[in-house]
Amino acid sequence: MEKKLIALIFIAVLGGLGGGYGLGYVIYQPQIQNLQGDLGNLNDRLDTLNSTLTNTQSSVTSLQSQQDSMNSTIGIMENRTWHEASSLKGSSDVIGGNFQIKGKWMRIRWYMAGSTSSAWIQIIIRHSNGTIYAERGSSGIYGSYACDIAYSNLPGEYYIEVKTYSLTDYLVVVWDYY
Repeated sequence: MEKKLIALIFIAVLGGLGGGYGLGYVIYQPQIQNLQGDLGNLNDRLDTLNSTLTNTQSSVTSLQSQQDSMNSTIGIMENRTWHEASSLKGSSDVIGGNFQIKGKWMRIRWYMAGSTSSAWIQIIIRHSNGTIYAERGSSGIYGSYACDIAYSNLPGEYYIEVKTYSLTDYLVVVWDYY
């Protein structure tokens, strides 16, 4: 009888353990699945944030290199001054004489006065070999305009060609920056 009692207690313990495990599985399994889903969503959000951070760091690096380039250009320009290289004044087409550019920057400024609203001026800067380096212009009765030109191979001999239509007066000035 004692063996039957031990066997019965053993079966009851095993049944209790199995039943408890099964009941725990049934109760906690949906919560575990929800937590696993939440963990997957958090991993997706983390991946998105890491991607955004990487893109932001790349943009910051690009902006930093652009700022460094601008600071370098400003540093170079601070130690130089503008020098008048040539000027032309008139009211009709003209080709000016040769002038020298020593630096890597050139500035053209012009003032014009026309007799009609369709008046225009065209300024052509040519290298002494005939190559066009700049072609600028404007139209209207009055105007004051400027442009800067920068080339790494700018130093050399140049001349200005001015073409006009219905102008009463103009002034074109070229500056060199060295």
